[in-house]
Formats: sequence, structure tokens, C-alpha cells
Amino acid sequence: MLDSIGDSELRWPEESSAFTDKSLDRLYLWAWNLGASGIRLQTDDPIVIQLHGRVYKVTHRTLSWLEVEEAVNHLYGADGQARLKSGEDFDVAYEIQPDRSTRRRFRVNATPVLSNGNDGAEITARPLPDHIPRLEELNVEPGILENCRSFRDGLAIISGATGNGKSTLMAGIIRKTLEDPTSNSIILTYESPIEFVFDKIKGPTSKIAQTEIPRHLVAGFGSAIRNGVRREPTDIVVGECRDADTMSAAANAALTGHRVYTTVHASTVSATIQRIVSLCPVEERASLTVAIAQTMRLIVNQRLVFSTDGRRTALREFLPFTRQVQDMFLDARPDDWHKIARTALLKHGQTFGVAARRALDEGRILEDIAKPFLEDAI
Repeated sequence: MLDSIGDSELRWPEESSAFTDKSLDRLYLWAWNLGASGIRLQTDDPIVIQLHGRVYKVTHRTLSWLEVEEAVNHLYGADGQARLKSGEDFDVAYEIQPDRSTRRRFRVNATPVLSNGNDGAEITARPLPDHIPRLEELNVEPGILENCRSFRDGLAIISGATGNGKSTLMAGIIRKTLEDPTSNSIILTYESPIEFVFDKIKGPTSKIAQTEIPRHLVAGFGSAIRNGVRREPTDIVVGECRDADTMSAAANAALTGHRVYTTVHASTVSATIQRIVSLCPVEERASLTVAIAQTMRLIVNQRLVFSTDGRRTALREFLPFTRQVQDMFLDARPDDWHKIARTALLKHGQTFGVAARRALDEGRILEDIAKPFLEDAI
């Protein structure tokens, strides 16, 4: 149980020493070995880690401006701090090799912030897992397993807030595809940055090529999808659908015979649908929403909640887009789609209430965690 971890066990052992680029690597490896999901460094603040959804201050002392500046320049390059001072943040993939056979990868963002009335910076690092889980390990519901690969072409969306396991679930779907001897799939991924590396997963009849935006392609996700279509894939995986150009390109790729997988930041299936509509350019909304309704195959929304083992477990609501569900959306105005999503979920999918009841019955969560979801289901 996480509650048994003593306060002294969550103290950075080098906190009394000056913080350098070498100690930054040791900090990241220490946090990785703990199983942390996030490491935060901020000017004039203690070092903070996030572990199974809980926040811990792992130093008593605060970091100086010079220590954070050195960390910024180590992660980005000599002009890292200058970039922040000009009002720009940065996202990078950062890798540490503690030995010849081991790689530890992190997704890092640095952002200028106000600290004690002066300009400072916050660096957020998210460890990128080296283990690619199978869907069975993720306790994925049969309804998702049946629908995540059952279509020849179309659009599947995994949604949720940051840090709720969207990329992990997507990686499980990719692994399932690669390991299926009947798959015969050509998978292209476009990510910013690449989170899961599939070098060690060798598919008997499938292959994967991973491209990082903007490291390999300087254009955005929309242009990347159009690049993908020209490469004759069966599957296109897009790290995030966050603007009109990406949404339009994803829908068109699905229309032209590709399986397209992407993620969206939204808190429910209904909010995901609302977000999708909002991403359709006004001048294209009428035609594009029809294309989306015709090509949508599955929406999964996932939340990680505190579990009885002191960690976190996934609750999911999901909606397979059967012909009947597609007709429900085609017959409605796009501005009303989020309203009919609830009815569609109750008849054809799974709500968070059902997911919470199952997790409670299985002993994975406690009553106080399940209660808000069960009350919402009434």
C-alpha cells in the first residue's frame, strides 16, 4: 500500500547538494524507479513528484533561479532559458541511458512562470513507460476489445484529461495489432513526442513506422495525416486531435479507407463529441460532421481513480458507433450531438456509472470513489 511509504522514503537523497545537470538525471532516474508519473521543478519551490495520483514535495529546500536555469539549458540546449524569456515554452523528449542496455525516456515541458514576483520557470517531466502493456493487462472491457479493431476503415477516439492513460490504452491497441498474426497492417504513428517505442514488438505480418512532430516533420498533425495517406498505410495513429486542420484531415483519411486512431482532451464521451464538433471549421461543418458521423467507429473516455491497492485503476465509458448509433447522429443537428450521446450510451455503450459499479463489485475501488459516478447514473 502506498500509505505505508514513510515521509523519509519520499525525500530526494541529494537535496542538500547543489542541483546540477548530472543530479537532474539522477533525480529523474530516482523518480522513475519509484514509479512516479510526474516530476516538477519550479523556481523558488521544492521539487515535487506525482505518484499514483498523489503529490509529494521531495525536498525541504527550494530550487534557486540559477539551478532551474541550468536544468532548462541542459534539457533544451544553450538557448533554452532565452526561449522562455522570449515568452515561448518548449516540449522535448529527453532520454537517459543508465547503462548500455537501458533507456529511460521522459516527456518534458518547460514554461515561464511568475515566482515570488519575478520571472521563473516550471519544468514538468513525465516518465514514458518502457513496458508496452497488452489490453488484457489494462483490464479493458469486452465491448472495447470487440470494437477497437473490428472495422476496416473509420475513426476511433480515446479521450480523457491529461495523465489519465490515453496514450497507454492507445499503445495497447497498437501492440494488439502488431502481435495479431492475421493483421497484415501497416501502421504509421505521428506523435509529439513519441511516447511508447515499439522497437521490441515484432509483428509476424505487420510493421510500424513512428514519426515525431516536429523533430521529423516540422508541419503539424494535419499535414502529417496527409503525408500518411500518401504512404499507403492501413492504420494512421495521431497523437492528438487539437485543431480544425487535424480534425478535417483525420475525417478525410477515414473516408478514404484508413483506420485512424487519435486522442482528444475531454472529460466524457458527450464532451468528446462536443469537442469534435467544435473542431470542425465553420465553413466545412455541415459536410465534415456528416463525414464524422459516417466514419466514427468508437469513442472511449477514460479516467484513472484511486484504487484499493494504493495506486490507480481505469474507469471507462465508451460508445461503439453501430449503424443505429450513426443514424441517431446523422438525423440530428451537430450542435445537438452531445445531448443525444447520453441516450446512445445507455442503449449501446457503457456509462461511467456501470464501470464504477463493476470496479466496486470487483473490489478495485472503495464506495467513496464510486459514489459520484453512481449518483450521476441515477
